[in-house]
Amino acid sequence: MEKLPCFLILLLCVHGIGFSQVGIGTTNPTAELEIETTATGIPALELNAQTTPTGTVTGQISLIGDKLFMYDATRAKWLSLETIAIQYGRNGNADNQRLHYGGNMQNNNSGAMMPFDGTIVAVSSRSSGGNASKQFQVRIRNGTTNQAGTFTFNHVNNEYISTTNNADFNAGDYINVHAQAAGSAVSNATVILWIKWRE
Repeated sequence: MEKLPCFLILLLCVHGIGFSQVGIGTTNPTAELEIETTATGIPALELNAQTTPTGTVTGQISLIGDKLFMYDATRAKWLSLETIAIQYGRNGNADNQRLHYGGNMQNNNSGAMMPFDGTIVAVSSRSSGGNASKQFQVRIRNGTTNQAGTFTFNHVNNEYISTTNNADFNAGDYINVHAQAAGSAVSNATVILWIKWRE
């Protein structure tokens, strides 16, 4: 019985340590981990680059090359922390036509050319009228060939949004958006693809 109070005190101490905060450069951290910087000119944090980290849980962060990546367990891949928006559009009616992304839209290699491997993670789209359920195709192309990541979506009441996309592209691929031929024309369509770089 004499050992029971000692055991309880030890258990309370261990419990307190398990939920404590850690401060570097501060004795009063306001987060689970806080690094208080000083005016020495030394960076507060340094991450060494990795080449092939093994991710298992969403939220794991790694410096791969010169970019910060976070593991996305839903998509089972490392994706950049930064998100880039690529916008396509067409004034007036569009029917069986590519939406504009600057430059010449008359050949299959037009559109946004990707500098790195990446993934389309979200799509948002809207039109001002015409066919309220128009179908669009996002074409990931290498030369004149559609790649495996190509996919379609349909407007519902002249708009569409999805945040669960998982369409991969490779460095050098072009991405086009095409208003499909089925149904009547859509008016003033805009499509935004949200992409992250992929490792």
